[in-house]
Amino acid sequence: MRQLIPRHRIVLLSTGVILALAFTGCHNPANSSLPPSAISPSGTVVPPLPKGDVYADETVPTSETPIETGDTLEVVIRRGAGEEKFSGVVRENGKVSVGFMEMDVGGVTAAVAEARIHEAAVPYMRDPRVQVLLKKKVLKVKRIFVFGDVKKPGMVPMSRHMTVLQALAAADMYQETALMEEVRVIRGGNLAKPDILMADLARAFTYGDLSRNVSLEENDIVFVPREHLGDATEAAKKIMPVISTAIVPFYPAFILPALLK
Repeated sequence: MRQLIPRHRIVLLSTGVILALAFTGCHNPANSSLPPSAISPSGTVVPPLPKGDVYADETVPTSETPIETGDTLEVVIRRGAGEEKFSGVVRENGKVSVGFMEMDVGGVTAAVAEARIHEAAVPYMRDPRVQVLLKKKVLKVKRIFVFGDVKKPGMVPMSRHMTVLQALAAADMYQETALMEEVRVIRGGNLAKPDILMADLARAFTYGDLSRNVSLEENDIVFVPREHLGDATEAAKKIMPVISTAIVPFYPAFILPALLK
């Protein structure tokens, strides 16, 4: 007849295995065993990351969007029952040609451009009605990067006045094992010597204190570390099926959940 293993021994055995995996087999991704000198060989110049043209929430022109070099203006001038259509690209000097007319539209809005074109057309047309459609040149969107214990790591389009909390929301938020007290922001035009900023989002969630919610700059890298307890939890999920299999010969399957609580 098989001898039953006391419950307390099973608990101790399972706890010991889980802790052993947590502190030996599991790894906290926020910790590196490499010395600082291993980041980049001495004398290597790391070029800065390229910058984008616009923020993610500014890709569609609005009434306040300024006209810039390379933009295209679609101009319609109506007089009486007829109309004339023109298309012109804004040159480096900020000027655009509309038919035989030329005017400076650099840095102004489409509404101001309409007024200037109307003023230029009055000597040649009676009661002209001008409509301007602004088509922006192909633009690159500013970005930041989110890595670590988040659900969707990678590049995130950057909106104006973006914060660490907003960046995490764009990455589909954090995992349950994330260490929210020590979110790191890696910043620097020269990546060989970046600045490291710390954001404590646990204060925001616990007390509503947003003072540690760091404002981001273009090309910032947001890293969310994983807490050690989270490593142990992940290890427990992997080892529990093994423990269950080992206990089955001694205890009926229907009482295993009670033993392993």
